[in-house]
Amino acid sequence: MEIKQIKKGDRKIKFQLKGTNPAFVNGIRRAIQTNVKSFAVDSINIYENTSVMFNEMLSHRMGMLPIQGDPKTYKTKDKVTLMIEKEGPCTVYSKDVRSTDPKIEVVDKKIPILKLGKGQKLKAEMDAVVDSGKTHTKWISGVLSYNYDKDLFTINLESFGGMEPKEILIQAAQEIKEKTEGLRKALSTK
Repeated sequence: MEIKQIKKGDRKIKFQLKGTNPAFVNGIRRAIQTNVKSFAVDSINIYENTSVMFNEMLSHRMGMLPIQGDPKTYKTKDKVTLMIEKEGPCTVYSKDVRSTDPKIEVVDKKIPILKLGKGQKLKAEMDAVVDSGKTHTKWISGVLSYNYDKDLFTINLESFGGMEPKEILIQAAQEIKEKTEGLRKALSTK
């Protein structure tokens, strides 16, 4: 199998694979979707919200914030608390979210969460948890698509920002290797 990098950006990587088949490339795509671990907001506690936005909508907006951190240094289900406390008049942005762990943060600092009028307040906590897309789609770390012609595959991998695309690919390959090794061992003992 040959690999050739075509383009690399902050959140995207494009490369070509030669000498493989659609099943193998689809296996990589599925491993990225289901087995690569990442951080995502799992639970939200709103202690004070005097804005015009309902708590349910506010929770949804905060729950979609992309979280950056190295999930390899944490175990599955480990959590890190993120806090936000603001008083209006102002626009509350993702940059206003503070973490109890300096290595864990919101990826994009310019995401507007809500506007607070004069005297309005927001106080909330979120738990960012390590898990994989097998549990819920909010833990999917990126998306892979591909085109192919005979045995040449052009692959696009885009990270949602929590990890570098190359790291996502490495983790997916490691997961495939571990599962294949487990199958080999199981077959050799029977």
